[in-house]
Amino acid sequence: MQPSIRRYRNQWRRAHGNPPARGAAPDAPLLTALPVPADLHIHSTASDGTLTPAELVRLARAEGIACVAISDHDSVDGVAAAAAAAAGAGQGVDVIPAVELSAETNGRSVHILGYFIDYSNEGLLAHLAVLRQTRLDRARELVRVLADGGYAISLDDVLARTTGGSVGRAHVARALVDAGHVPTTGAAFDRLIGRGKPFYVAKPVASPESVIATIRGAGGIAVLAHPAVSGAEDLIESLRAAGLDGIEVFHAQQNPTDRARLLAIAQRLDLLVTGGSDFHGPGEGRTRLGDGGLDDEALDTFIRLATSRMERRA
Repeated sequence: MQPSIRRYRNQWRRAHGNPPARGAAPDAPLLTALPVPADLHIHSTASDGTLTPAELVRLARAEGIACVAISDHDSVDGVAAAAAAAAGAGQGVDVIPAVELSAETNGRSVHILGYFIDYSNEGLLAHLAVLRQTRLDRARELVRVLADGGYAISLDDVLARTTGGSVGRAHVARALVDAGHVPTTGAAFDRLIGRGKPFYVAKPVASPESVIATIRGAGGIAVLAHPAVSGAEDLIESLRAAGLDGIEVFHAQQNPTDRARLLAIAQRLDLLVTGGSDFHGPGEGRTRLGDGGLDDEALDTFIRLATSRMERRA
């Protein structure tokens, strides 16, 4: 069952009083060490992660993380499974329904996170169906150009690594590793299939403005993912005008200087602050679950402000 927004709203009202007034600046989150209460950027086997949603919930509990968002690339297939696992006896982990949607503007890749989405929303599901086919077409083309370049893998090799989730370049990279063409998935991106590399294949996606509208149409909160990592800071003001609700200030690959700068932008533009590890599973880089997550104060503030915004739109 989808976690109830009303439950979050009432929980934080009891703890903190009524939501802040319209236009109130977000409180400054604290920078704390692990464990953190929340990791709001996690990938499962529903996209390019290596752990199932249930395994991620169990890992979060073991790491002392009380709230997670399974934010798979262009897929909500893992949300219900994560929520069901969290509802199991003794799990003690809340799951915020989420998604990370692909977008592009002027040849630049942009990712928009959607939180508290209705993951059965027809408009959202139609958008995801198009993206799923686009991803499959891109994987097929990657296999073709790689074979032409002497790096033979099959589409079946790639799809076997998706476990039914949306297919991405990470699955192609893992197939290349298993075929002995490269030593690591990182090397596959750095040498072959990353943006600007010899076998890179773009996928056609919607504009960030359209993606924001899709998220808000599904009742969600739209957040620009890792803007310092993706070089998207210059888009924040224009995307705010298009309905962007927040920015991912805390991220495993955004350093303290990045975070301070992004926090100042969030406060100036009245944007919500989120954070997460962008965890894809053990062995997928050096990121741990919880890296770059939110502490108590930041989580409280995010949920209070997010639910206040959603109530005003309802």
